[in-house]
Amino acid sequence: MFRRSIVRAAVVCLTAVAAAVPFVAAQAQGFPAKPVKLVIAFPAGGPTDITMRQLADNASKILGQPVIVDNKPGAGGTLPAQSLQTSAPDGYTVAQIPLGVFRLGYTTKLNWDPIKDISYVINVTGYAFGLVVPADSPFKTWADFVAYAKANPGKLTYGSTGNLTSPHLTMETLAQRAGIQLQHVPYKGSADLMLATVSGQLMAAADSTGFAPQVEA
Repeated sequence: MFRRSIVRAAVVCLTAVAAAVPFVAAQAQGFPAKPVKLVIAFPAGGPTDITMRQLADNASKILGQPVIVDNKPGAGGTLPAQSLQTSAPDGYTVAQIPLGVFRLGYTTKLNWDPIKDISYVINVTGYAFGLVVPADSPFKTWADFVAYAKANPGKLTYGSTGNLTSPHLTMETLAQRAGIQLQHVPYKGSADLMLATVSGQLMAAADSTGFAPQVEA
């Protein structure tokens, strides 16, 4: 359904699982005595959700308590980190923290610090990003993409998984270097982004492995 990525960005986005500070419950006797909630930054069905759900399933078997997934997409993946600020620091609420959380302070006034006010438990995974176009797109190479954008400033649409996410910032950096102007459309996650691209609402999509099933189809 998609042609293979015409650009593969040399960017890796790290995802960590974290808890509210202080994270003392893991040391308490008898922990966990009830289900643990894992808050995920992107919608169900995307690559991050699939990875986190597998982690939750494995953790449930080890802990002997369910790890319940709670998807909170939007705001560039920063909502789980913000939700930790109102969660009890008892270890029963953990969250997936993408890199966008560390950029939040540059665009939004915060009354919390993503370094000091979150306890990071484990580094889970990283992603390689790429740019994909529909299979019937006239763009066969990056040169085709750039040529169209130069001839049609601001008319070439591409989507990403949100404002200030790594795919978004990478594309804007590439556009700046190429001297082109693109029209960015943010989505809450890979599932919505891929649907918009397949249906022709977008001319291209910048994402991580969320496009793999369509590329391989």
